[in-house]
Amino acid sequence: MNRTLPARDEVHVWFCDAGRPGGRRADAIGDIALLSREEKIRCARITRPAERRGFAAARAGARRVLAELVGAAPETIDMSAGMWMSTGRGLREDAPEDDAGTGATPLVLDLVWSADAWVLGLSAGIRLCLALERVEGPASAAAARERVRRKALARLSGAEHAGAVQGAAPGGFSVHDVPTPVSAVAAVACSGRHRRTGGPSLLLREVPAVP
Repeated sequence: MNRTLPARDEVHVWFCDAGRPGGRRADAIGDIALLSREEKIRCARITRPAERRGFAAARAGARRVLAELVGAAPETIDMSAGMWMSTGRGLREDAPEDDAGTGATPLVLDLVWSADAWVLGLSAGIRLCLALERVEGPASAAAARERVRRKALARLSGAEHAGAVQGAAPGGFSVHDVPTPVSAVAAVACSGRHRRTGGPSLLLREVPAVP
């Protein structure tokens, strides 16, 4: 089990596309079983079956990733908050930095999905926003890549303008392509809070296998 959390100036990304050849098809019943009560209500309100499966697969997938990081059961993970703290005992939601103990690092997460594909980002002390789009092949990937880069930047700009993270410094945004198969394109926009002049270090990690 790999419980390595992002270090300062790192962004870890998990990508899953169950719809591509060889990918794991969403197990709607198994995925929904991992969701919280609020997530199940939200899922039930989605009228289109494909979108409903995509929502459940993304939320359940993110839970499996976070559960593997902290050694917990996926259904016990609290996905209600976007800001987490590493306290040496694992992750807990929205903990104030002065209460987290020496060496605590704020961990920020974001999750987006499109159909059967989803991407989860986790960073240490860097505000991030993701964007994802399914594509039919290389011919449509170039235009889609520009769209997802703009969308990721727009989401981050809007989040920082709204004060989504207390003390976040405005401006200084950067955007980076997320390595993905040809079935989808994704991008991550990061705030200027990192110290690396060349931007954060982006690491694509393996999605935990489903039993």
